[in-house]
Amino acid sequence: MRPEPHEKTLIQQARAGDEFALEELYRRHVDAIYRYMLYHTGDVAAAEDLTAEVFTQMLTAIGRYQERGAPFEAWLFSIARARRADYWRKIKRRSRHEVALVDEMEEILAGVSLEDCFAHETLLQALQYLTSAEREAIALRFAGGLSHREIAQVVHSNPNAVKSRVRRALTKLRGILERRAAFIAKGDGANETYA
Repeated sequence: MRPEPHEKTLIQQARAGDEFALEELYRRHVDAIYRYMLYHTGDVAAAEDLTAEVFTQMLTAIGRYQERGAPFEAWLFSIARARRADYWRKIKRRSRHEVALVDEMEEILAGVSLEDCFAHETLLQALQYLTSAEREAIALRFAGGLSHREIAQVVHSNPNAVKSRVRRALTKLRGILERRAAFIAKGDGANETYA
C-alpha cells in the first residue's frame, strides 16, 4: 500500500499538474465541502452541484494557490463560501425563496444527545434559531470539520472569538433541545417554539 503523502507535497505536485495529487486533494476534502454545502442548502442535488463547482474552481486556480499561513482547507472553504453566496444570489434573482424550515423540531430529537443530533435533518431546523454568524461557525466546525483556528482564517476573525461563538451556539442549541424534550414530556410540544 502506498504511504499517504504530506499535504504540502500534494499541493506542490498538484500545482505542477499531477493528476494523482489533484485526485488525492479531492478525496481528502470532498466530504467536508459536501457536508458544508448540504448544511447551507438543505438540498442534496444543489450540494452536489456546488461541491463540484468548488473543486472545478480548485482545478483552475491551483496553479495560482499560494500558502499564506492558512491551511489548504481554509482556501477551499473560502471558495465554498463564495460559491454558496453565488447560489443564494441566483436563487433570489429568480424570485425563489430560500427553503423554509419549520419552526418546531421533530420528535426524533426527543432524548437524543446534542452530539448524536448532527446527523438528523431536524437539527438543521433547530439551527435556524441561531444567528447567521453562529450557524456559519457551527457549519464550519461540525460539517466542515475545521478547528477554531482554521475557522478564524476562513471568516477573518480570531480563534478565541470563533471558539466563543461556537460555545455560545452549542449552549443555545442544547437549551432548545432541552426545552423541546420538556415540552414533549409534558405533552405540550405540538405547536410551541423552543428558542
